Amino acid sequence: MKKVLIRVPCFNHEKYVAGCLESIAGQSYANTDVIVVDDCSSDRTAAIAEDLCRKFGFRFFRNERNVGLSATLNKMVRLSGDFDLIFTIASDDVMAPTAIADLASALELNPGYVGAYGDVMYIDSVGAKLGLMRNDGVSGDLFEKVLFSEIAIPKAWFMWTAEAYRNFGEYDETMPLEDSYIFAKMARMGGICYSGTLVLSYRKHSGNTSANVWFIYQSSCRLLDSFRGEYFYERLRRLYASENFYLLSRSHKREALRYLPDALRRPFRKQFWAALMNLAGMGFMVDWVVRK
Repeated sequence: MKKVLIRVPCFNHEKYVAGCLESIAGQSYANTDVIVVDDCSSDRTAAIAEDLCRKFGFRFFRNERNVGLSATLNKMVRLSGDFDLIFTIASDDVMAPTAIADLASALELNPGYVGAYGDVMYIDSVGAKLGLMRNDGVSGDLFEKVLFSEIAIPKAWFMWTAEAYRNFGEYDETMPLEDSYIFAKMARMGGICYSGTLVLSYRKHSGNTSANVWFIYQSSCRLLDSFRGEYFYERLRRLYASENFYLLSRSHKREALRYLPDALRRPFRKQFWAALMNLAGMGFMVDWVVRK
């Protein structure tokens, strides 16, 4: 049985961290090394996590100062011993009972593949199900298909092989959004396989990074810049420009207008018309347009 390193970075999730750690303790897969690191939470997250780590036999550490998510993830690998597979879960999410077993099995059935993923369920702040995240559920060489939004898969909750992860190296600690960055780099190394099973529940609440539009925008700009010089850079730049036009149109209208010339190259996309409605002060119609 291969050894799986499970990383749990924590920050200000006192309401949710217990549910996360309990779901890890309940995994059907036995050979795991669970490392939990608190990044100087200002609430009771660290105290709750430390108590539960002692109870479940997980390893707990606390950063002396807040260093950010990417630096914390790098630290967790340095703290680990040998491992064959690696999986990361945020401390406000909840793992399905067979998640680790299912992902490890998918990789075993697909030798040579570097990563595995499954389905993700949205839940609210109290755990009520909100529906499955969009997922085309495909396997193979997915790098360009995902990079150019030709298919949709949950990019943040992957199990990676240790060999691929070591070839990846460490996170760029200046990169704001770490999950898109690692997916873009890792998926170039080999195939990705779909387990066909539920992996975890992703909790939607006001503290989610995905709710911070400016942060997402800055992250996409940094990710794009990391591909400067690549043969696909100009195509990717135009795609990101179109997506940023929509992303910024509601709350950062002046910045959104910078991307209008590129967005005009793709006028038949729903997001283009939704962005125009936002800019015109008709944002109340956007949800209807996107759903149609």
